[in-house]
Amino acid sequence: MSVENSTDPLRPQSKGLPGSKSLRHSRIEREGLKPGSVAPNFTMPDINGRSISLEQYRGRRVVLVFSDPHCGPCSQLAPYLARMYRRRGAITTEIVMVSRGEIGENRRKAEADGFEFPVVVQDRWKLSRKYGIFATPVAFLIGEDGCTERQVAVGFEQIRSLLLEEFASKPVERLKETIDDISGVLHSPLPRRQAFRMAAMMAAGALLSVIGVPEAALAACSAGSTTCGTGCCATSQGLVCCVGKCCAPGQVCNNFQCTNQFVP
Repeated sequence: MSVENSTDPLRPQSKGLPGSKSLRHSRIEREGLKPGSVAPNFTMPDINGRSISLEQYRGRRVVLVFSDPHCGPCSQLAPYLARMYRRRGAITTEIVMVSRGEIGENRRKAEADGFEFPVVVQDRWKLSRKYGIFATPVAFLIGEDGCTERQVAVGFEQIRSLLLEEFASKPVERLKETIDDISGVLHSPLPRRQAFRMAAMMAAGALLSVIGVPEAALAACSAGSTTCGTGCCATSQGLVCCVGKCCAPGQVCNNFQCTNQFVP
């Protein structure tokens, strides 16, 4: 997640600054809105000057993605977002992105990534504060009634899983997309060992998806948990799934690895 390189007004600027707190001692909600919460409405201009509000999507499902143009995992997620939005067809789910930074910079990136969905730019962490999480990328699934339907998806792996579930495709399409994704990973600047490990995980996930294993695994996970590799990850307790591995409490998925996180 892009937390280390972001400027957050809540981040202590000095390690020894009086009042610096760890994540668990902060009074500000940082684990995201709980399932069933009313999603805070907003009205902001998008990168093309159109006025976008969450209220205008009432009656439709919305994947609300918080991103940042300088966030590595956000860039990794971009092809999935563009592809899922184009796939919609009869699926009524919408995608809306809330980004940070300069409008011009976000416009250029959105054009380069082929985004056809709205991209609005928040003022620093103003809207993130209302949604209770200060990191990118994260995504909320908002139902037709305007309430969050599940635990916030944190990081590339969880958001990718959410998109694949919400914009389900046929098995043949999933295999073709996985082949394209694997090719992209193998030609990426990632370290060779890490790229091969990711490609193997993606191939295994696609195969299990085709034969129906994810559905069975999902059913085996209790409420508040999600499938993670061959087991379950208790997202209701703030645990994060990272490339098929459930991170330890307090850790986040950063650059495909579980790492410790402190108050941003």
